[in-house]
Amino acid sequence: MKKNILVFSMAYLIGAMNPANSFDYMEQYGKADLLITNFWEGPSYNNQDDTFVTYKIEPSLYVEQGAIDSFIQPRVRVGNSGAGRVDLKEAHISYSLNNVDFRIGSLIEFWGKTETYNPSDIVNSADYTSGLASPDKLGAPAFKASSEFYDGYVSFFIFPFFIENVYPGLSSRQRLGTLVNNDRANFSNGGSKNDNSYALRFEGYYEDIDYGFSYFDGISREPYFLLGSDSRLLPEYSSIKQIGVDIQYLVDDISFKTEIVHRTGQRNANGIMDDYNAGVIGIEKNRYGVLSSQYDLVLLGEISADSRGNNSHTIFQRDLTVGGSLLLNDIDDSEFSLFLTQDLSYSSGTTRFSYSTRLNDAFTIEAILNLYSNLDQDPSQLPLAKDSSANVTFNYNW
Repeated sequence: MKKNILVFSMAYLIGAMNPANSFDYMEQYGKADLLITNFWEGPSYNNQDDTFVTYKIEPSLYVEQGAIDSFIQPRVRVGNSGAGRVDLKEAHISYSLNNVDFRIGSLIEFWGKTETYNPSDIVNSADYTSGLASPDKLGAPAFKASSEFYDGYVSFFIFPFFIENVYPGLSSRQRLGTLVNNDRANFSNGGSKNDNSYALRFEGYYEDIDYGFSYFDGISREPYFLLGSDSRLLPEYSSIKQIGVDIQYLVDDISFKTEIVHRTGQRNANGIMDDYNAGVIGIEKNRYGVLSSQYDLVLLGEISADSRGNNSHTIFQRDLTVGGSLLLNDIDDSEFSLFLTQDLSYSSGTTRFSYSTRLNDAFTIEAILNLYSNLDQDPSQLPLAKDSSANVTFNYNW
């Protein structure tokens, strides 16, 4: 499958660059990342490594030809953080007919408003090869039709089949104690891999309110894990329904944000089908020209809750995050960030410090320090208890 994807991508790119092809407009760009990560504590499980080097490249090609727009973005990743991967992050064609915009192909979608947790964001499966705390979105094969509707924009989605998550390998950090089988999966609650999933989203603005309403009917991207016959965990994806709302309200330099969902058909941490409500509420404050300087300070506070409490299948059952970002507003777009998250049900916490800056027109660098405390007191995060880390990413854009 990976080989077919690579051949298709290269054929598309080579064909597009052929002078014999006449396009109204064509643009080629992309990015490449070098990520170096170090874990200084001894691992929780045998065969885990302490240092990881990952290379990732994402070339992109955008083409306009008459009424049809085409976009393709293959993704190639190699390194010692797990198996190498070649896939189509995005690959789609778009066109308009009678004031309706159509898009067909592999899509990346983001739904939500909050910073720490986005329960509304449900379209894409995840690649956890670099660790459970560092997911990448996988492209979702889809048909999308969108149109203006009253004062907003409405989109209808069909997902003809399901893409399974990819989980960390034996040498990876930030993984479960028992390896997950990436070759097989079960489906429950009447679902199957080849079932169509459907979604509807209405979003727009009204004065100082930015809103989004969504409905999803299909296969959950968040599985329950069963112990398989080969002593690996077998992910079980269930058929769910979810209604979500996300709102951002601006008052001068203060932003109030919230996301709330109601989901049916999801298994909880104990494997029981348990309908639930979950949400996040937060506030963001911008302070411009701090201490009469050119610096801006963005302060953030968010709290999440789940009606299932400690039986939630997520780690956001009752968590508080506070922190902020200092924007230096210099020519290199330098930025410092510090965020602290405390689980209010347990004594576990996470501290994240980051610094990013542009080295020149093409290169940027970002350094991140992740510190975990008392995760051994939190059953859902126990496997990551010794996975505090520091990483640096060099990014090249062309």
